[in-house]
Amino acid sequence: MVIPMVKVDDVLKTIDSNENFSSEFKEDMKYLLVLLTQKIPRLDLETLNSKLVDLKIKATDNQYMTKMPTKYVESENTIYINLSESSKDYDYRYLLTRELLLLQTYKDDVTKPRYDNFTPIYEGYASICANNLIGNEGSLNSYEDEEITVNLLGRIVGLESLEELFYNNNQNLLLDNLNKAGVKKDQFRKLLDLMNYNLSARNNERGKSMLSSIQRELINMFVNKNLTKEEIENFRENLYGNNTVFGNKNKYEGVTPVIYATFDNATINNLDTKKTKTM
Repeated sequence: MVIPMVKVDDVLKTIDSNENFSSEFKEDMKYLLVLLTQKIPRLDLETLNSKLVDLKIKATDNQYMTKMPTKYVESENTIYINLSESSKDYDYRYLLTRELLLLQTYKDDVTKPRYDNFTPIYEGYASICANNLIGNEGSLNSYEDEEITVNLLGRIVGLESLEELFYNNNQNLLLDNLNKAGVKKDQFRKLLDLMNYNLSARNNERGKSMLSSIQRELINMFVNKNLTKEEIENFRENLYGNNTVFGNKNKYEGVTPVIYATFDNATINNLDTKKTKTM
């Protein structure tokens, strides 16, 4: 086991020394950091420590920047809070936890570049982890499409490959597992294009959710392997749609339609974490 050069205490001291944070905000950040490191041993503390030295939190009313409630801008090392969304029912502790998790994907190590075309996977994975760790007390969730997609993708390629991408920016295991499953590169490229367009379209209010099309692409990657109804049922809880996503084949008519439910009540990607209530 490799012992990280940067330890939790080092990052806590970095948070304390950041003059951009209020004393109250520092305590919130330290609480979240301790929680994350307790539950996620693979968390990249070295990157977090580097970013937290001068990370800034700023409010903005610039709707051209983002329609989402929060957004991290790497070039400025700043998390922006969208004032036009601030009156809506978002859980900002949940959102801050997401941003902290995403922060460690922007590595200083040039050998571990962040793959921008995988942004929806990063977003969905961070949302799933944040929800499992502290929950989401808000009624709104801007990244539900990404959570659903990443959850289903994780059941296909395995959780370990998503972890390797998220914590090390290493795509190799994910691509290897897709190849083993018989998924062609152009199929996966089409899926990523749909996921990215879906995320950007909702962010810029250019269109409605394309989740059903994304689900269909995921299923089409595996339906041709002659899966049984029982195997298809393994995906059922996480499809968040109905059996028409499988097409019109008589073989899948018996698959029970899925009723929308919140991720708070679902077991997601077999993450071995327990949801804790917010303070």
